[in-house]
Amino acid sequence: MHFSYDRVAGVRRVATLLLAAAGACAALPSFAQQLPNSIFPAGWDSKVRDRLFMRIGYTSVITKTRSEDARDLSGFVLSRSDISNAIDTATICTTNPSDPRVAGLNCARYDAQDGGTGITWDLFVRDRILRDGLDAEGVAGIGTPPGIRARSQKNIGTPTVSIGYWLDQERKWLLEGYVLAAPLKVNITGDGTNPSGQPNGINGKVIATTKLLPPLVIGSYNFGEANAMFRPYVGVGAMYAVFFGAKATPELERYVGGPTTITTKNTFGFGPFLGLKTAINEDWHINVSVGRIGLRAESRLVTSNTQIRSGDPVIADLTPGLSTAITEGDGILIGDGTVPASTLVNELVAFNKGQTSLGTFVREQKMKLTNTIITVSVGMDF
Repeated sequence: MHFSYDRVAGVRRVATLLLAAAGACAALPSFAQQLPNSIFPAGWDSKVRDRLFMRIGYTSVITKTRSEDARDLSGFVLSRSDISNAIDTATICTTNPSDPRVAGLNCARYDAQDGGTGITWDLFVRDRILRDGLDAEGVAGIGTPPGIRARSQKNIGTPTVSIGYWLDQERKWLLEGYVLAAPLKVNITGDGTNPSGQPNGINGKVIATTKLLPPLVIGSYNFGEANAMFRPYVGVGAMYAVFFGAKATPELERYVGGPTTITTKNTFGFGPFLGLKTAINEDWHINVSVGRIGLRAESRLVTSNTQIRSGDPVIADLTPGLSTAITEGDGILIGDGTVPASTLVNELVAFNKGQTSLGTFVREQKMKLTNTIITVSVGMDF
C-alpha cells in the first residue's frame, strides 16, 4: 500500500497534537485540586468535579455544498431603459454636440467609426442589442447571469478543546460542549455553468474567503458500564455557525464590476453523532466521534462603483443572443477609434444618472452545507 507524503505528514500532525494534548491534560489534576470549594454550594464541589472531564484534540470538517443561483436584490445593473436612454444620448451627442443635454460629454469620443458600413448607434445598438439581444430572449436587462453558484472549501480543520459533564450517576447520559477552537478560514469557490452550457467565468476560482467560528454541543447516550474499556455512544449535536471577516477576491470583483463587501448570516444546525470512548486507565481515555450537521448559509454581496466594460468575463455568461450582440457591437461600433461600444454604453448610462459609475448593487447567494465532523481527542477526568 502506498502512502503519500501529505498523508504521512497529516498522521504525524495528529500524533503530535495528541501528545501535546496528553501533556496539557497531565497538569489538570493539580489544577483541579486547587479550585476553591467556595465556587459551589457546600458539598457540590467534589460531586460536580467527579462528573467533569476535558478533551483536547483535532476536528476535521468535510463539507458538501448545494448552491442556489445568485440573484439580484437591487435590480438590473443595466436595464433596458438605461441602454435605450444611452443610445438617445449618444445620438444627440453625435448629431448635435452643442445640445445642453450632453453638456460635459466629449462627443467626439462617441462618434461611431463604422468603416463606412453606415451602422450607427441607433441602427446597431437599438436594433441589435435591444431587439435581438434583450427582447427576443425575454430579458429585461443585464444583471447577474443565470447559473452563478458557489461552493465552500471541502476540507478544513482546527485544534479543539471540549468540556463534558455526565448528567447521571451511572454515566449513561453526557453533555459535551466545545469551548475553545481556532477560527476556521474557509475559501469559497465559484461554480456553475452559463446559458451555453460552458463553465462560467468564476467556475473553479476562489471568489471569497471567510472565517468561521462553530460552537458545538453534543448530547449523547453511552452504552456499557461506566468503567468499561470500550463505550460506543450515539447522540445529537447542535452547532451555531458564526461567520466573520469575509473578503471578496480580485477575481470576484472583476467579474461583478467593482469593489464588493460580503456578509453572511450566522446560522444554526443540528444532526446525528456517534462515537467511541476507549479507556486508557481510570482517568485517561481516547475519543473518536463522527457527526453530520446541515447548515443553510445566506450571503449578501454589495458591489459599489460598478462598471461593465468590453472584455469583462461577465459578458460571455449572459444569454447567448445578448452576449453575441455585445461582442459584435464591440467589434463593429467603435467610438473615437479606441473605445469599444460596451464601455461607451457604461459611460453614457453613468452620465445619464449623474454618476461616475453604474452605481451600487446588491446580490444574494444561498448555499446548503452538509458537514461531516470528525474529531479525534485525548480526554481526562477531573
